[in-house]
Amino acid sequence: MSMAMKVVIGPNHVRITGISTHNKAQTILQDLRDFIESRGRSISIGFEGSPGPFGEGICLKIRIYGEPLNELTIKTLKKFFELRGAIVSIED
Repeated sequence: MSMAMKVVIGPNHVRITGISTHNKAQTILQDLRDFIESRGRSISIGFEGSPGPFGEGICLKIRIYGEPLNELTIKTLKKFFELRGAIVSIED
């Protein structure tokens, strides 16, 4: 059974759940960090959970510091995650 990745994007945070492996988490984080930091913001990352067939998957909680994400950046992040098969929701 495949685990569905779910993402919640807000102006100052991104929460990702259901990441199935450490390699996927590392790849997502590197791409996300490059994207966010290229826009003059910094991030901090929290990890929870465990990968594998019996775990709920890895959960990443990313806090974004600096100016809140604008609508275009949030839409870009939404598309970034949708292209990776994630279920994405937007918070205010």
